[in-house]
Amino acid sequence: MRDRKREYELLFIVSPMRSSEEEISATIERVSQQITGVGGVINTVLQTSPWGRRKFAYPMREYAEGEASRRVFTEGYYVLVNCTLPTLQIRELERLFKLNEAVLRYLLTQVEPRPVVAAVAEAPASDA
Repeated sequence: MRDRKREYELLFIVSPMRSSEEEISATIERVSQQITGVGGVINTVLQTSPWGRRKFAYPMREYAEGEASRRVFTEGYYVLVNCTLPTLQIRELERLFKLNEAVLRYLLTQVEPRPVVAAVAEAPASDA
């Protein structure tokens, strides 16, 4: 069976415990390595405005070993990545995100290809 590659959009939240620029950059680099490690290609990484550090709508608990820990976070650092991934490697990539303690939450969605619309030439109006 042939492994198809599709476009995906990955939004992940870096834990506020990793607040320095070096730690955030290291986390982004680690996630990038995980993506390329499963055969993916990174198209763009957006880590600045309008994302960046933002407050949550509600407090979030950190999950460790399947159980909620006592740490509660009210803000995080959002990073948006557009990438191309092999469809058979999605589960492995999600497993790696769950093991990454710096990633608080993630959302991986498939981007639907945009339809190409041909330009429609306007017909000259006839005088009738």
